[in-house]
Amino acid sequence: MEVAEADIFARATAPATDARPMPRALLVFAHPDDETIALGARLPRFAGAHLLHVTDGVPANGADSLAHGFHSLLEYRSARWQEMDRALELSDLAHMSRGRFDIPDQEASFQLSGLTRRLAAIFRRRRPQVIFTHPYEGGHPDHDACAFAVHHAVSMLGSMNEAVPLIVEAPFYHAGSQGIETGVFLPADPPEPEVIYPLSAREQQGKRTLLSCFVSQQETLQYFGTQEERYRVAPAYDFRRPPHWGGVFYDNYSWGLTSPDFCKVAAEAEDALDEEMNTACC
Repeated sequence: MEVAEADIFARATAPATDARPMPRALLVFAHPDDETIALGARLPRFAGAHLLHVTDGVPANGADSLAHGFHSLLEYRSARWQEMDRALELSDLAHMSRGRFDIPDQEASFQLSGLTRRLAAIFRRRRPQVIFTHPYEGGHPDHDACAFAVHHAVSMLGSMNEAVPLIVEAPFYHAGSQGIETGVFLPADPPEPEVIYPLSAREQQGKRTLLSCFVSQQETLQYFGTQEERYRVAPAYDFRRPPHWGGVFYDNYSWGLTSPDFCKVAAEAEDALDEEMNTACC
């Protein structure tokens, strides 16, 4: 990592009490609550950042809405974003710059090319120095779609000789020996150094308070600890291959597609984006 990148990384991942200025940051996550899982103990430092959610947080099939006790997609969607509002209010971020795309939960993978273009346009306009997002880990297809789109949108900036932001990721979940493994990264090849911040008792309680705002998601959030937060500069990924050997976590669920399906749509999107870039350069 170059000296300038190391400085950006250190300031961007610093604890909430750190006095150093935050780099221009953009947070790109799949669902409301992902930003809290990744950054809950240091969210107050992101008052000047832009928070972007790639989906509306609600699967279009209605099954999740009914399972959580809601009678309509609209009612469930409203509840999810009210939970998000509350978490930001408690973090003194009620007026934070925010945006979200109208992509239903579990469907971001089917819009990889368009999602990449939309992100590239936002990156060009906002010119972030650092972008926080998901790793490619096979936990949820929307998470993998976020990773794909962020990496390829940043590559588009580089191909246009524009400033390239640093991509920083936090771990979420993937398949493990006990079914689900949370809070740790899959190994990168070559290895990428990680920074691990043990959280104080006060920081842990604060993060638990923020996570408790997401009442509708407690069944999932129970698997996430609050003892530490960890980050690394995102490695280069091959999205045409699964993130690890064996079935990925979402192969066990009806979440829109399987890992072979994801690799197929990722390859198609890469080919389409490459063709567009080649055409634009000619």
